[in-house]
Amino acid sequence: MHFGENHPPGDPGLRIWGDVKFRADAVIGAEVKGSVTGTDKIIVTRGTVVAGAVEGSDIRVQGEVQGGVAGRGQVWIGSQAKVKVGCRAKSLRIEPGAEFRGELQIG
Repeated sequence: MHFGENHPPGDPGLRIWGDVKFRADAVIGAEVKGSVTGTDKIIVTRGTVVAGAVEGSDIRVQGEVQGGVAGRGQVWIGSQAKVKVGCRAKSLRIEPGAEFRGELQIG
């Protein structure tokens, strides 16, 4: 891929192999072949696929997370999102149309 190249819809263009860690709010707009961990808020954008888990304070999923979600605060799963394996959070919001498969641990 070259910078500035047009990407098909749903293709974020950036691919990361390995785990990603953040010490600030993060917006993920890439295909990640690993887990994403952050100390603050994490947003997984539409068209993004995370093959591992996502862990942070508050998490908003609009794309796909294949390894589960663990939020120390609120987790919000958007209407076009897909989450597999499970979800752990203090509070959870799942919009109509979202796809969730796995265990829930709330509270």
